[in-house]
Amino acid sequence: MSPKVTKEHKDKRQAEILEAAKTVFKRKGFELTTMKDVVEESGFSRGGVYLYFSSTEEMFRRIIEAGLDEGLRKLDESAQHRSVWDTISSYLDELAEGLSDAADTLAPVQFEYLVTAWRNEERRLYLEKRYDLFIERFSKLLQKGIEQGEFQPLQPLATIAKFFLNMNDGIIQSALYFDEEKADVSGLAESAKLYLKTVLQTNRK
Repeated sequence: MSPKVTKEHKDKRQAEILEAAKTVFKRKGFELTTMKDVVEESGFSRGGVYLYFSSTEEMFRRIIEAGLDEGLRKLDESAQHRSVWDTISSYLDELAEGLSDAADTLAPVQFEYLVTAWRNEERRLYLEKRYDLFIERFSKLLQKGIEQGEFQPLQPLATIAKFFLNMNDGIIQSALYFDEEKADVSGLAESAKLYLKTVLQTNRK
């Protein structure tokens, strides 16, 4: 009889494989990364990797999901201890501060994945679901601000959430494509705050 593998062991092994995959994705991009690359980077056997993941696409989706879920969780937790506006404002400050090494993150790979989704219907539908999840969760965060008397929005919450996501991605793209002065991520983050303060009609600083 084969020894029983615990959930903790499985989770640990999956996390190790995904860390190896992240390293390869950052080095080669999404399209050029193969399962063989991840197997070699992880140090596990081919069967050991395929036991948990059937493709690099599955791995990358798990990475995207974990990143989005973690980001939304942090926003929700922050809003439990401070105002919604302070939560959003702090997020934008941290975004600007954390983009000095954007090229050494998975951000370029995520944009590569997004750009190629137009020719892959199954991938497009998957990304659409993740997009809808963000809009839903961020809209709920804004609704909490309304209920707390912070906001009196001039536009539908879903529209504001979509525009926020576009601003977020635009700031990251600028950091990836241009030098620090041209990208002006701090200025863009402040512009995003100005839009949000105006459309949400908040008096908070």
